[in-house]
Amino acid sequence: MSFYYVDHTFQYALHAPHPDQRWVLEPYEPDEADLAFAQRFIAWNDVRHGIQRVDACRTQDETLLLVELEDLNPYLSLDRISPAARDRFVAAMKASLTRLANESGS
Repeated sequence: MSFYYVDHTFQYALHAPHPDQRWVLEPYEPDEADLAFAQRFIAWNDVRHGIQRVDACRTQDETLLLVELEDLNPYLSLDRISPAARDRFVAAMKASLTRLANESGS
């Protein structure tokens, strides 16, 4: 599963419910434990602005295991989320770029 963040704020999650089709992603509603897991890596990473993606898999005992922390060219799979979620993501990314430009211009 993948957790997508903009400026350390959770945006959406996707997962591949069928192991034999791991590139066929579907929206996923993470629970508090899932988000706490992903947030540990977001907090650890020193990226202040932009997109971060935490990729994880579930072990046999259902715990999450980090696979990758991506902050350089993450594939977003925006075609797999609802139009409302996509609009929220785009608005968050626009706000992130605006904050970055304002900080750089100071």
